[in-house]
Amino acid sequence: MFIWLTGAKIIMFSWFLIRILQKTSFSLPLVTIVLAILASGFWRSYHRYAKTNVNMITLSLDLLLAVLVGMFPKSAGFDKLFMVYLMEGTAILPKPFFVIYALLATVASVGSFALFELRETGQLQFLGFAEILLYGFVFVLVLSERRQREQKLAYEKLTKKLEYINLQLNESMSLSEELASEAERRRIAGEIHDSLGHDLTGLILTLEAGKKLTDHDPETAKTYWDKALQVSRKAFNAIRELVSENRKTDFEFDFTPRLNEMICNAQALTGLQIELDLKPQSLCLSNKEKFTLYRIFQETITNTLRHANAKHAHIFISGNQEEISFSYCDDGRGTNIIETGNGLESMKERIAELNGSISFQSQPGEGFKITGHINKKMGVQK
Repeated sequence: MFIWLTGAKIIMFSWFLIRILQKTSFSLPLVTIVLAILASGFWRSYHRYAKTNVNMITLSLDLLLAVLVGMFPKSAGFDKLFMVYLMEGTAILPKPFFVIYALLATVASVGSFALFELRETGQLQFLGFAEILLYGFVFVLVLSERRQREQKLAYEKLTKKLEYINLQLNESMSLSEELASEAERRRIAGEIHDSLGHDLTGLILTLEAGKKLTDHDPETAKTYWDKALQVSRKAFNAIRELVSENRKTDFEFDFTPRLNEMICNAQALTGLQIELDLKPQSLCLSNKEKFTLYRIFQETITNTLRHANAKHAHIFISGNQEEISFSYCDDGRGTNIIETGNGLESMKERIAELNGSISFQSQPGEGFKITGHINKKMGVQK
């Protein structure tokens, strides 16, 4: 639009200058006004009509200068300037100023023509109906072009916005997939660490005990080999179970029987005496809560067997419809430095998913203790 507007302005300015040169003798004021009109008009074009303040100031100045041109004797063609300004103002000024400016340009053109005729002929005459109709036609034509341009710009803006939203959506989806993959990887790593680590610990302890008895008591050692074979099969089944649980998200987890089985196996393999205290006996737990607690106690028993050299351990769980409290303690060697490795970090992450908390306490010679709490109202129920 601005290209043809500039072209039309150049043609009409040229027409105006030719008429001035033909009918009006040059004078310093006229030359000054003409140069001011040219400078003002091309100033707008130089900024590509992008500065609203420049457009409004220079167009208002040009109207005044065009009226002054009409005051010179024998000036001709100055009414064509108002046509240029009508087109420019309608095309570039913001709403509602372009309508006001179009009316002002029309009034200025009619008034200047009337004053020019009054001075030349002594009679007050106005532009004819055809000229007024031409002004209206030009206004409608430029307004139509303006609306098409605004619709095009709005469409381009909307297209860019949709492209940006689509780009953000793709990035968000990609990030979500990466986060989901990372979360799944960490979850599977935690499951393997907790489940297989527990079984392998029992397997190592069983093999060590059998190795010590091989030379002195082969028959007893053989029973340990049999136990080691059972533990190996159990570890293999745990891997198969882990894969099956990953495929089936709505499985029913038998918490109490599985916990009792784990306690009995640990006692049979190592002699560690573990007391289980459930209050009440039938806790109202979701599958996720059951599975989380099972993995926590599985990891704590594994750590006790590996590091604590304990003889007794105690598991306590109590809860109701609103909250769950649990604890674990052993009478092992204890430590004054608790290193939060993969196992303890996995416990924290599992409890955090249920909006719970967990803490660890230990002192040399006083064993190791874990206490935790789950808010069932705010926790994730599955």
